[in-house]
Amino acid sequence: MTINAFRSTRIVTPAGLRSGVLVVENGKIAALSDDYRGEATDYGDSYLMPGFVDIHVHGWGRGSFAWKGTRESVQAMSRDLIQAGVTAYLATSATMPQDFLERSLQAAAQYIETAAPGDGAEAVGIHMEGPYINEKYLGMQRKDSLQAPSVAGFQHFNRLANGHIRLMTLAPELDGALALIRYLHSQGITASAGHTDATFDQMTAAIEAGLTHVTHAFSAMRGLHHREPGVVGAVMYYRDLYAEVAKQTGITLRPEVFDILYRIKGDRRLVMMSDCLGYVDFPEGYEFHHYLRQETFRIAAGKLQISGKDGATRSIAPDDWHGVRQLEMSFLDSIKAVVDRLENGLVSAAQIACLNPAQLAGVADRKGSLEAGKDADFLVLDEALNLNAVWCRGVKQPLDGAK
Repeated sequence: MTINAFRSTRIVTPAGLRSGVLVVENGKIAALSDDYRGEATDYGDSYLMPGFVDIHVHGWGRGSFAWKGTRESVQAMSRDLIQAGVTAYLATSATMPQDFLERSLQAAAQYIETAAPGDGAEAVGIHMEGPYINEKYLGMQRKDSLQAPSVAGFQHFNRLANGHIRLMTLAPELDGALALIRYLHSQGITASAGHTDATFDQMTAAIEAGLTHVTHAFSAMRGLHHREPGVVGAVMYYRDLYAEVAKQTGITLRPEVFDILYRIKGDRRLVMMSDCLGYVDFPEGYEFHHYLRQETFRIAAGKLQISGKDGATRSIAPDDWHGVRQLEMSFLDSIKAVVDRLENGLVSAAQIACLNPAQLAGVADRKGSLEAGKDADFLVLDEALNLNAVWCRGVKQPLDGAK
């Protein structure tokens, strides 16, 4: 039996901040003790908080599951997500051609079933964003790869994924969507509305069928009108509906809009995620235009070329870790941007960035909070919330791109 212990005056728990010793046995939290007498690593006044659970991440750092679809891309994501404070995640697909989706689901399942605790953040399942979405709110998804919702079609995907699909984003107004939502609910898989033109009444029907979540609230969906509340109106009206928001750069959501949603949803139902892409792992020759950033990304001669609307182009090599990690806001930096506006600081952050997403991913029994019986996934943060250490399933992970 391997026992480790970690002392801190500021351990972030669901009940609030407390001092004590986090006792870990064989990769699991055995206890939060006030009177532990054995040897312990003393983290002093550093914060110990649960590792982030990112349920919507297409790629990060040097891996892009959604666009590369390989085991190696998921492995690279896992290693680099640690640098963002993420210890568990759902590898998130995009609306892509059928054969690509089939291969990528198999690759993700293989990695999920063979990865070791020392391999970085744990891929706890798969989030399928599409292909059952509405063309009207396509966003950055592919129009040529849209499909009609189908229970049989989903079952085919999940067989290839070996049952690892934990969340499905779909447009509930499409023919066949309600039947699929009912099926997902019966299987314990989270159904989420996204890239959708649903009316308020259609959202109501979807919620009655088992839909419990909304993907990137406000973005790629019918907005609020006083005579047709739409998807956004349903998010605001239905208290038990989870709503996720992406990294808080101020580009996707103004800070005031985040605050409005937080006032409505609170700690109990808001969910933080990243929606990152992992640009440097895009396929050679692939070109991608980000309409919000007004930049075009392409891989040429093994490097990422970024062109702005002014015509200027810069390049970043995959081995330039400093440059790579600046391409997208990290999960931790997103938390830093909002933590002072949350009701209970890091305690609230742990709810919306750790426990709530763990619940939607179906892994709250072992992820999302520092409680006895759960995996020893935790972060060590200094006063400025800089990352000093990351432990995942009881294994200390390398930081600063060491792997």
